[in-house]
Amino acid sequence: GYTDFEFDGGSDREVAYSVAYGHKIHRQWYAEAGYLNLFDYSDNGAEAEGEALYLAVLGKASSTTGELFYKLGVARVDVAATIPCGTETASASCSFDNGIAAGLIGLGFDYYVSQNSMVRFEYTYIGGEDSFSTNMLSLGFRYNFNWLILRPIQRPRERVLILLS
Repeated sequence: GYTDFEFDGGSDREVAYSVAYGHKIHRQWYAEAGYLNLFDYSDNGAEAEGEALYLAVLGKASSTTGELFYKLGVARVDVAATIPCGTETASASCSFDNGIAAGLIGLGFDYYVSQNSMVRFEYTYIGGEDSFSTNMLSLGFRYNFNWLILRPIQRPRERVLILLS
């Protein structure tokens, strides 16, 4: 994905990535837990990185071509930075590592490629303490692992479970 972030007076644009695990809790609702690598950059002696862990619920509307979804959640964003803070005569660097509570909102579409595979287009906004905010556009892949159906088959004097795909 691509992220545009602001934090404590600074801002930048970076390539980002995420990994998530979701579970269908109702025919129209999913619960999702994930990791976001928001930014990792260095410029003129300054280095910063930001990553987040989040929990969210997704509401969805299905069609024959895919699923439109929205996402609401909470995140813990960790921002670490080292910046030059000395003078011309005495150089120094200052470091900080902040854990920030944030809210998360998103909107996206999962396009069906096959029965279990989807291509995901998603916009996510995360906003939190210390003026932290990020807008993230992403293109991803979703795979459903729970596609197997267990059915009991009765045979004379025997019961067998068969996995069907």
